[in-house]
Amino acid sequence: MKEIILSLLTIPGLLVLLYFFGLISYGYKKKLKIFSSCLFIMFVISLPFFGKIFSYPLIGFPKFFISSDINDVKSAVVLTGGIYKNIINKWQPSKKTEERILYAKKLLNKKDIPIIISGGTTKSNAPSEAEVTKEFYNLVDTEVETESLDTFQSAQNLKDYCKIFNNHLIIITDIFHSLRSYLSFKSQGCNTILYNYNSYTIVLKDFMPSLYGFSLFNEAVYEYVAIIYYLVTFKINLLSLF
Repeated sequence: MKEIILSLLTIPGLLVLLYFFGLISYGYKKKLKIFSSCLFIMFVISLPFFGKIFSYPLIGFPKFFISSDINDVKSAVVLTGGIYKNIINKWQPSKKTEERILYAKKLLNKKDIPIIISGGTTKSNAPSEAEVTKEFYNLVDTEVETESLDTFQSAQNLKDYCKIFNNHLIIITDIFHSLRSYLSFKSQGCNTILYNYNSYTIVLKDFMPSLYGFSLFNEAVYEYVAIIYYLVTFKINLLSLF
């Protein structure tokens, strides 16, 4: 069900849906209006400027929870973002997971702290994402948590670990996913720190249509839907924030 909803709210599914409404509508003027609206929406969404504005709450809200003092950090949790089979038929971390590991390595260059990678088995006949990531990057001193299939389960399975480093545990994920990660851990009673990602800046090329604009929009929609789902299923408890 989640995949169906997301396919209808993201590109190209959203545009296909609007086009379909145009096909089944009656009257030339109504069809033309719907088709014109479809083209206009496609143009707007293709602008990275729109994607950056649309996704700003996902980036802006976490800034209220970020500690600027790296000395507060005593341990880190890296949330994996997927794995895939490469051309030689071996499992390796996805680009999202790679990005998160690089953030962790950047942090380790400033501070020597223990790290735990969280990610279970999300694909058939595959090892856990945490194990694949640890082996691929040769992170011999890193612990792994291999049961979690999503952010909520990572927060649940690591809440006891979090208690050891309460107020000193940093979550490393990606810029869009950081808000949901923080809220999930906070709902489990974990007072965590978020990694301080670089904010987006608006540049001239952001006003030119590109595939990057579609990508920004799709990622933001995915996170908004995921946060709403976590709220209605009580995986995120807003009362825990106060």
